[in-house]
Amino acid sequence: MGWVWTLNWNTVRDDLVVGSCPMETADIDSIHTGTGATAILSVQHDDCLNRLRIDYAHHTRHGGKRGLAMVRRPMRDFDPPDQRRYLPRAVRALAVLQAAGHRTYVHCTAGINRAPLTVLAYLTFIEGQRLEDALAQLRAARPAVEPTWEAYFGCREDKLAGRKGAIQRRAHALSQGADDQGPEGNRQRAEAEALRTAVLDETA
Repeated sequence: MGWVWTLNWNTVRDDLVVGSCPMETADIDSIHTGTGATAILSVQHDDCLNRLRIDYAHHTRHGGKRGLAMVRRPMRDFDPPDQRRYLPRAVRALAVLQAAGHRTYVHCTAGINRAPLTVLAYLTFIEGQRLEDALAQLRAARPAVEPTWEAYFGCREDKLAGRKGAIQRRAHALSQGADDQGPEGNRQRAEAEALRTAVLDETA
């Protein structure tokens, strides 16, 4: 038996909800009233929209009338290289929404792979959470989540490429200050700072 769509979601924390895609405008209404979301971030690819016959332009107009911020940053399903390439755009979009104070509903199609990948990368790349803690938080809320690890670690590697020298210099600077956390702690902090900056940099 194949996958059968249902509208479902789980609250990761007060400002983040992960779920399946809205198929009709009535589903957007359900998400808005059921989760209290003020923004919806879609990472569905055109392939998904076409296959499911979702009129995203119509959804955008409807969501706008409800006062929702409607944002889409597509990544292709079952395509780790595509997800690796476009994950930073989705994370940046989520970071902008969160910085604006939104309660954001993040969805792909089933809410199992690409949407959790985006939230996991946001929590770790932008907020600096430990991967183990962020993943545990996601799975406690939505046990079936299965982010694409090739995309996650590949994106991280891409964004840190060429920044080894800058990370070493920053770690050294930290070692000279009141926030000295020891060699490993300083290196981890310097790397986290570099990763956050690189992911948020739209030109990178």
